[in-house]
Amino acid sequence: MSYVDSFSFEWRKHSTTQVTDLADAIATFQAKTGITSDEMKGKTILDVGCGAGRFTQIAAIFGGKVIGVDMSDSVAVAIANTRQFMNSEIRKADLHNLPFKDNSFDIIFSIGVLHHTPNTRKAFQSLYRLLKPGGIMAIWVYSNEGIKAKLFNFITGIHRLYTTRMNHQLLYLLCYLSMPLYYLHRIPVLGYLTMALFPCSMHPKAAWRVLDTFDWYSPKYQWKHSYKEVEGWFRELGFKDIRRLNYPIAIRGIK
Repeated sequence: MSYVDSFSFEWRKHSTTQVTDLADAIATFQAKTGITSDEMKGKTILDVGCGAGRFTQIAAIFGGKVIGVDMSDSVAVAIANTRQFMNSEIRKADLHNLPFKDNSFDIIFSIGVLHHTPNTRKAFQSLYRLLKPGGIMAIWVYSNEGIKAKLFNFITGIHRLYTTRMNHQLLYLLCYLSMPLYYLHRIPVLGYLTMALFPCSMHPKAAWRVLDTFDWYSPKYQWKHSYKEVEGWFRELGFKDIRRLNYPIAIRGIK
């Protein structure tokens, strides 16, 4: 079984859950990359781990010539979700061995993907050769910054000892059944206890809660990082103008 099988499953189930809210997608993209529409217009862009194509379509809307790549079967979903954009393309490929020449892209971004590989740092390093000198690299990875994140990661890590071994259909059913916990978790005082025992997504939309909860508990690999650690990866490769964004852990730099 491939370590991306859970993503093939989830994007078949939620092919359009996230792609229909463009305002939310734009806000999320900019918070996690710091890349503006002006920076993307007319540029060659690589979306690493495109999933259902949520951010590929944003890059296309902003006028970039964008290629979205993913190792999972979500590429079929991404193709369907971006087919209206003549300036976008979707390919199935392993990010560690992408079929592109060195210095091919003006911008490379990866949102919520690299930490799901066997080694986040090596995955990040594998993208460097593809970026043109002066190009922008922006990534967002899961945070282990601060006591709140550390506590959440510890508690969910215990659950993940079991959930990552579950049949995907069973785990998805449990995530679906967990939706009412949202209301318990919102109760003052009591909510802290219920959230500590049964952590799940607190997105106001039910479908998003199911997707986000499954996305958290199902992947085989799920590494967490600090700003200092990820900034070190950028410095090791000689990036300049390394910027720490407000959404942990989102960082961008210039080659």
